[in-house]
Amino acid sequence: MRKSILFLVFSIPVIFLFTSFLRENEPEETNKQIISAITAGNAENLSKYFNSMVDCGITGNEDTYSKAQAARIIQVFFDKYPVKSLKITKEGTSTDGSHFTIGDLVAGGKTFRLFYLLKKISDNYVIQQFQIQEEH
Repeated sequence: MRKSILFLVFSIPVIFLFTSFLRENEPEETNKQIISAITAGNAENLSKYFNSMVDCGITGNEDTYSKAQAARIIQVFFDKYPVKSLKITKEGTSTDGSHFTIGDLVAGGKTFRLFYLLKKISDNYVIQQFQIQEEH
């Protein structure tokens, strides 16, 4: 009986840790972290979720950039337009398994359309595309 209780006492925390680790690799958990970085205006934290090369479009400046280049471009945007709020308007999954998020970003007194696409690479979800376009 005592061995059974000890087994339960030690196995429950292990099971909890394992399942929480699995949740970190889900797109929903990655999305929470990305949204947190965006609302904080923190390009450095956001770049932790970038693929090594990112298709990045910031107010008409569109190209494929390295992770570091994309982070600098986005930080310049955040510095120029301090983030006030972000409202997610749509999330979904593409036929290839990619996850997308669309939202309205209010920053620097203007409203922008935010879009990013997550792809699963080596058991992690990373940002493949990231766009911020001014609403007209």
